[in-house]
Amino acid sequence: MSFYEAMHEVLLTRRYDFLMGRRVDIRQRFWELIERIFDWLFDNVDFSMPSGTGGNTELIATIFSVVAVIIVAVALFVLVRAWLRSRVPYEHTLEDIFEEMRTHTVAELLQLSQDTSDIRTAVRYKYIAAILSLNERDIIEIKPSATNAIILRQIRTAAPALSAPFSQIAHAFHLAWFGHKNLSVSDLEGLNAAVSEVIPRA
Repeated sequence: MSFYEAMHEVLLTRRYDFLMGRRVDIRQRFWELIERIFDWLFDNVDFSMPSGTGGNTELIATIFSVVAVIIVAVALFVLVRAWLRSRVPYEHTLEDIFEEMRTHTVAELLQLSQDTSDIRTAVRYKYIAAILSLNERDIIEIKPSATNAIILRQIRTAAPALSAPFSQIAHAFHLAWFGHKNLSVSDLEGLNAAVSEVIPRA
């Protein structure tokens, strides 16, 4: 693997740091921020209002308005970040696996997935085998610059029934390969079932 390829994988892996607990959950940071704001308010602002007067009502209203704006802004950030994160598996190109698709057959890739004891590598081989099988059957046309989003559009046009199982395979590959996430037994069973649907007699 070249230095460029290694750096490319590292950058992609960073997107999945949340799966490994290496990055603090953004929701945790959000609630910690809100807690600090309210702690500051209760420590520094006098909320008591003398009877018969307006007291510091305007100040309190202003502070709570600012807090509300912060809450809405952070909530929108969390939603947008989650949406972008959900798109990651579909934006990665096939460039780093294209050579393997040119030098292996579907049967070889499936055999390699069975021979390895590393689940992460096995999932990678099954993912590549699925793409190669779809290409060989003229359901998709693959290029190094293609992404899973492009592949899914082709599948929906040529073989709509295969779009759901392929999406499951792609998602498992990205979680295992780039996210270093340990797939559960049920995840692996679902992956194998999806591979059997995408690859005839797999």
